[in-house]
Amino acid sequence: MKRWKRYIFIVIALCICANFYILFNNHSKIPKSVYVNERTKPEKTNMKETVHATGMTVPTERKFVYYNPQLGTIDEILVTKGQEVQVGTPLIRYIDEEVDWEIQRIARKKEQLNAQIEQLSKDIDYYTTMSSSAKEDSIEKIQWEEKAREAEREKTLLEWKMKEYEEQQNELTEKKDELIVESNTAGVVEEISYNQSKPLITIASSSATVQGKAKEETIGKLAVGQTATVHVPNKNESFTGTIADIGKFPIKEVSFQEKSEYPFTVQLNEQPKQLPFGYHVNITVVTQEKNGAITVPAEAVWHEKTKSFVYVIHNGKLEKRNVTLGIKHDKKQEIKHGLRQNEYIVSHPTIQMKHGMDVIVPLEVEKPRKETIKQLSKWDIAKQFLDGFFRSFY
Repeated sequence: MKRWKRYIFIVIALCICANFYILFNNHSKIPKSVYVNERTKPEKTNMKETVHATGMTVPTERKFVYYNPQLGTIDEILVTKGQEVQVGTPLIRYIDEEVDWEIQRIARKKEQLNAQIEQLSKDIDYYTTMSSSAKEDSIEKIQWEEKAREAEREKTLLEWKMKEYEEQQNELTEKKDELIVESNTAGVVEEISYNQSKPLITIASSSATVQGKAKEETIGKLAVGQTATVHVPNKNESFTGTIADIGKFPIKEVSFQEKSEYPFTVQLNEQPKQLPFGYHVNITVVTQEKNGAITVPAEAVWHEKTKSFVYVIHNGKLEKRNVTLGIKHDKKQEIKHGLRQNEYIVSHPTIQMKHGMDVIVPLEVEKPRKETIKQLSKWDIAKQFLDGFFRSFY
């Protein structure tokens, strides 16, 4: 009797070992089943793919005024740093000693001519008076009239000479006016430098743009004309704009140790108020946008090397199906090809899942009803029990 008990114990142990072998042996041809706790269907979603970057506000335009030695030496800089200027505002006054000396010489000549012309006018009046008091047809009268005419001729010559000096003076005044450099743009004086290798005066425009920087793995997704939103930290403000320019060269010198960053410019649709230049901001660029895209949870997509796939529940079995991915945003992933909207997929695939496995899903009721249990045979109940028992080991 003890021998039969020993044989029965050995048979039971062999059965248990055989079941464990079947469950855990990857090369076993006996199909396994897998418990799927969560499943879902694809949804239609409006998707946006975005790229996040940082940047800062900069002037839309800068104008540079350089020292011009052909105009002479600088007499005075007529503006100060931070001063607002308009078109025509004097910036720099040069000095030309030869021009100034010539203007002074002509001014002295004009004073002399004015004195001579005034004296001749007095002489003409005197000669005319004396001629009027002399007897008609007398030699005295003829002499006074001749002196008056001669004085008139001399006065006329001096007046012509005066006009020549005035023309020369006007030319020199215009030349002197050219020694004053005026602003050809409106803005703010950003910098004044006496370093000859730099501009003498830098004028920044009053309007602002945003200079952003993108990492090398995202710069290829950016394109001119894409919509961008600029967020101002700690101010709860945001501004919309478009990408106006993308730099082709890195911001810093290329290094093998660090990834490169590339500049791009965002043209704002409206100008921010009371936002100084150099203020740091966050930038969100919409690189792709699609309405009605077929999407699944991003966790439902499994990746192997360059391929992507999802586990589809088809006729009670797992189907490992390759899919073509599209836009990814937050926790949603677009499926461009390979999946229909009415198909169930595994929400959270695991490494234990294999193609062709039987799928067990939970009952979609809170508690099993007595009627449901009564409809099961003892064999079905035992099979479900054993399946649950062995499943608890893996």
